[in-house]
Amino acid sequence: MRCCPMIAGALAAGLCCPAFAGDEPQGKYAPNLGDIMGMIQLRHFKLWYAGNVRNWRLADYELGQIKASFQDAMRLYPNVPEANMATMTQPAEEIHSAIVAKDRGKFENAFEKMTSACNSCHQAVGLGFVEIRVPLTSPIMTSPFSNQSFSPK
Repeated sequence: MRCCPMIAGALAAGLCCPAFAGDEPQGKYAPNLGDIMGMIQLRHFKLWYAGNVRNWRLADYELGQIKASFQDAMRLYPNVPEANMATMTQPAEEIHSAIVAKDRGKFENAFEKMTSACNSCHQAVGLGFVEIRVPLTSPIMTSPFSNQSFSPK
């Protein structure tokens, strides 16, 4: 098996990260709340795009990832007001119902509600300048993620 020269050099120098060695990390890593929110924004786009191309399995997966990120935020930052993601429960349930029904119209409506809930939370904690929106559509929708196929299988 061939190995990347940089990885081979790190291994030879004893600088291998614990994941390569199969060991547990030395300390617990906790992403900061901004990093969690950044991942939610990325998943927000992927959820929208998957729903628009009617890849319902991928949309359901991305919704699950968003929910997990909200749970991480609440668990890691219980005393931070913006970590209370309870306002997302209803929109997430509506999105899930639309996904199960494979109903693009209901999906779009629920997605707009989730996006509005994001912005309401941002405004409530003084971060209204962080405005999330439903991604823009065009006659030819393309994903900025050229390394992932969004076509349903």
